[in-house]
Amino acid sequence: MRWQGIKVHVVAISMLVALAAFLGAQWLYASLNFQQPLKNEMESNKQITGYQIKEEADVYTIVVTLHETDDLKQTYCLINDRVQDIMGKRPFVIELVDRRNDRLNDIYNEGQFAIHEAMVKGNFKDMSNSMSQYARAKGVVSKVYIDSNNIYWQMKDGTYFLYAVIPRGTLPVNASERGANSA
Repeated sequence: MRWQGIKVHVVAISMLVALAAFLGAQWLYASLNFQQPLKNEMESNKQITGYQIKEEADVYTIVVTLHETDDLKQTYCLINDRVQDIMGKRPFVIELVDRRNDRLNDIYNEGQFAIHEAMVKGNFKDMSNSMSQYARAKGVVSKVYIDSNNIYWQMKDGTYFLYAVIPRGTLPVNASERGANSA
């Protein structure tokens, strides 16, 4: 079929081939540039038992399941730094999957008062003491770490453990609203 001297079916097929080539090249670039190295990093890290990579609205969410760790801050920072090296300027979020129970969720929710107060007043030492004392009173082992970017709170209750990484400068979200896993 011709339209003003142009073969329409040839133009349509050419456009489809060009589009397929463009999309294929984009997929190959993304795969070789960061997706495969990111998968290799996740699979080679001994602290990680499982992971999932999701893309939504140009933000990559890396859901990481960790082995039980003695130092959440160190483990998280190592993972975050390595992911940052691989991702470059691409925006990403790391979500940790832990093994929570109702008691750990309740303690976490109660501890948010101290976290909110510390973010407003800057009394991080009082926050740490308050959170640890509250957890100890409930029979739970608790460790709180802080750096210039995040507050890290890890708790252990028998075989259950909770890992919370709260970015400084933003107020934390309730654990149940975040979709955290509970056992």
